[in-house]
Amino acid sequence: MRSVFAAVETAQNRFLDGLGLSRVDGRLRQWRKMTLHLFERTWAAAARRGMSLSEKDAADLYLHCLARVLGTRGIEVPRPTLPDNPAVADLLSRNEVAR
Repeated sequence: MRSVFAAVETAQNRFLDGLGLSRVDGRLRQWRKMTLHLFERTWAAAARRGMSLSEKDAADLYLHCLARVLGTRGIEVPRPTLPDNPAVADLLSRNEVAR
């Protein structure tokens, strides 16, 4: 589990840098809380479907969840900024819980 969190943290830092968002932005605390909630619900849905997520998949899923949260807050996330992982993107888009 530690390796999953390390992969998520590394990916998140690169993602935020790519968007030009400071890692000390005061809004990040709430956004991360919302992202974690969405991530956990989506990961649980994947587990119920018998899908197993690798460390990379978990990090990609977290970034897609973060992008979804940022989008609801008016921050546009350019598509090329997101990891190209169709299975993860599909999981999030098909998951009714994520909406």
